[in-house]
Parts: sequence; structure tokens; C-alpha cells
Amino acid sequence: MTHDEDRYFDPMIHDVMRELSNQLAGRYIAWEDQAGTDREAKHWRAEWLRVRSEIRQVNPRSQAAIEAKTDELRRILRELPEYAPRFE
Repeated sequence: MTHDEDRYFDPMIHDVMRELSNQLAGRYIAWEDQAGTDREAKHWRAEWLRVRSEIRQVNPRSQAAIEAKTDELRRILRELPEYAPRFE
């Protein structure tokens, strides 16, 4: 990607990335609420806080960074099970 391509891109891709992060964090929040133990609840809370932190670290002026994080979030959401995995 050239310098100019990184400067001139559709800002809606940032919104897409944020929406995907909201979907992922929302799933983790639901799993936290449904957790059967304190350990599980703490784990899912840490996961949604991690997602929020990672999204805030993405450079909003970098198309490459936004696209990379968007691809990662799409992959995670595709592979995520419907229900929270139980801890042993």
C-alpha cells in the first residue's frame, strides 16, 4: 500500500471494524452473564475488555491496520461457537 492509499480511503471501513468488535465483545459479555462460575465470568470479562483495548489501539488513519483487524475479527466471529465453552 502506498502512502497515498493510506491517506485516502473510505472512513466507513473503520465503522465496520468497530461494529465487528461490538459483536465480539457482546458475545463475550453474554457469556460472562451466563457463566456458571466466577472463574468463567472473570475470563469472559477479561476477553471483552481485551477486545475493546485492542480496537482502541488500531490507528484510525491506517487503512492497512483497519483492514487487518477487520479480517481478524471476521475470522474470530466465524469460528466462535454459539455457546460459551465450559471450563473444566
